[in-house]
Amino acid sequence: MEFKLTQDIDTINEYRVQLYSQLAAPIDAMWELLYIANSKSYLISNQNKKIGYCCIDTNGSLIQIFLLKEFNSKMNSIIRTLLKEKLITSASLSSNEPIAFNTCLSLSKSIKPNTLCFQHTNSKIHTNSSLNLELASETDIPDIKSFLKEPTGMDDTFGYTENLVRRKEIYFIKQDNEIIATSECRWSDTQLEIADLGIIVNKNQQGKGIATQVLQLQANRVIQADRKPICSTTIDNIGSQKAIEKAGFYCSNIIFDIQF
Repeated sequence: MEFKLTQDIDTINEYRVQLYSQLAAPIDAMWELLYIANSKSYLISNQNKKIGYCCIDTNGSLIQIFLLKEFNSKMNSIIRTLLKEKLITSASLSSNEPIAFNTCLSLSKSIKPNTLCFQHTNSKIHTNSSLNLELASETDIPDIKSFLKEPTGMDDTFGYTENLVRRKEIYFIKQDNEIIATSECRWSDTQLEIADLGIIVNKNQQGKGIATQVLQLQANRVIQADRKPICSTTIDNIGSQKAIEKAGFYCSNIIFDIQF
């Protein structure tokens, strides 16, 4: 078995299309665009034949792995070889990838839930919300960046907000000329039937049902566009979980941190 660090994005993307078609539930956009995108990709070969790929982050955690269908029986030996060669010491995988997830689970010393991933019932929800959810423009970028910095600690100097504005994927709500909430609606480029929603509410405005109303409005927007809404939150964010469920979402898979 051979693991070769690669920049061959075309081959990885071809494999990834096959992986995504097999998932039991959609992959979380934040996980895909942040964690997987920033990991190192390895092509997996057996007897000089390419049979799949894996992604490993800088901490030695297996973030994603795929094998061609006829080689799925080798998943256990491949994970063991990755461990033996010290390419990985842990894994962060979703239950929506049952073959890799179950293999890592069988080899684990401990496992802890990290992120809950949700799908919508895909039925429009009637809402009497009076919230004015505005699509952000270039002139709104400085205010949005300032708003995001406090709750997330993110100092956006790398074009994150600009990209969302350019793609028309970020909205906001203002009250007394001040942003009180932002919401992302990302139209997936890799899962064309999916749109990934996010919501951040000013801590002084939380507990008023704003998050639920915004998620309902965004979910209706996505369904109207003939896509399926998904979203996620960390296991410890109980308030967010309640808002998500009230907006018509259910937990479809969980991302776990696995220690070997």
